[in-house]
Amino acid sequence: MERRRSKIPYIMLIVLSLACAGLLLYIVPYRYQLNHTVTFSESKEPLDNPLTGYAPPAEDEEECGDSKLVYIGLTWKMWEPRQGEYDTDALEEMFHIERWKSENKHAVLRFICDIPQDERHMDIPEWLYERTRDGEFYDNGYGAGYSPDYENEYFRERHSLAVEALAEYCNQDDFVSYVELGSLGHWGEWHTNTEEGISPMPDAQICWDYVLDYSDNFHNARLMMRRNYVMAADGGMGLYNDMTGSSSDTDEWLGWIESGGSFETSGKALEYKPMENFWETAPSGGEFTSEFAMEELLSDRLAETLEMIRDSHMTFIGPKCPEGSFKDQNSAQVIREELGYRYFISSLSTQYSFSEGQLDVKIVWENKGLAPLYWDWPVTMYVYNAEGRLKYWETVDIRLSELYPGISVETVCSIPFTDEFRQGYQIGIGITSPDENEYITLAIDTEKKENIQLVYTYKD
Repeated sequence: MERRRSKIPYIMLIVLSLACAGLLLYIVPYRYQLNHTVTFSESKEPLDNPLTGYAPPAEDEEECGDSKLVYIGLTWKMWEPRQGEYDTDALEEMFHIERWKSENKHAVLRFICDIPQDERHMDIPEWLYERTRDGEFYDNGYGAGYSPDYENEYFRERHSLAVEALAEYCNQDDFVSYVELGSLGHWGEWHTNTEEGISPMPDAQICWDYVLDYSDNFHNARLMMRRNYVMAADGGMGLYNDMTGSSSDTDEWLGWIESGGSFETSGKALEYKPMENFWETAPSGGEFTSEFAMEELLSDRLAETLEMIRDSHMTFIGPKCPEGSFKDQNSAQVIREELGYRYFISSLSTQYSFSEGQLDVKIVWENKGLAPLYWDWPVTMYVYNAEGRLKYWETVDIRLSELYPGISVETVCSIPFTDEFRQGYQIGIGITSPDENEYITLAIDTEKKENIQLVYTYKD
């Protein structure tokens, strides 16, 4: 008679196996305390990170010595002293470009045809004046200078060639990171003093042509316009306000950005297009107003000035910015730390997976600044063993350009977890430029290993 074999032993084996697996899943992480969460508070220490802050005039070596940005206001007269000859030597010498590049600074560039000054002069080349001669010398409330006829066909043709050559020079690297579209109007600010008889800005279609001279040629820099003209909106450009600190002018500028409007020209009006959240994808910059003394902006008007900077989501201020003894004042430092991005980690969690043999590291990122970084620099997580030797690294899947103020982003990296790490390990975070010559410091108080911030330490 055949005897039936009991299924109970098999069931017991399965139950025991599952129990053992469960115990391992429980015991290993908690025996070694592999599952853990740490939280961080934002540090209030100055960071002095790249691509943000004050942008003093690049020709002033003393003032630019401790800044991350410099401002280059280049006149056409300097750039093309003789027709078709672009003077890169003069540009590099006057603005100390070799030095600033060696110090990993970046530049804000504006190409200018008319800068009002104390005495009669021209900011376009003599050869161009001799060929055109249809502009206006002026001496009025703005100062003295020469306002060209921006509608002149030959002037426009030569402008296109000059900007093309300038862009070719700048596109060799990423030193020039912000280009403020100048060219038109006093100081390149896209307006003329019509109230005192200066001819108005050219027709909107001609203004489009000037914009295309820039957008067709500059490839590495972020382009910016003085006002939220339709060209800026359609081209995804940033904006700059050269009246920061003046509540009436800044309120008007912000009003255009919010509601739109138009600007009178010699022909078809230039339309303003609402760009309320432009700062999420393109920079906001500009300089302090000359309406008030710097001392007043940094003292009696400080609260009001800070409010304008915050409402504008500014990344940089220059060329008019605190200089000399003013830049050492606490209020100047407060403003400096408000500008641009300020990334930090609010929490880090580790979760061990026995079945996968890996440790998942979850990080929550935040930005306590006014704007994001407009370039996606790589973010890397580094893992060191108990002796401090680098054993593993992985690129963190995060786009810093999309880490806006007021939101948080969660990332997860998985570490192949070996017995070596059970003896102890450290996790570091490094944010570097693509060429690895520059780095970003997170706003958290941690130890550093060179340019890498150590954000977690495990010891058995």
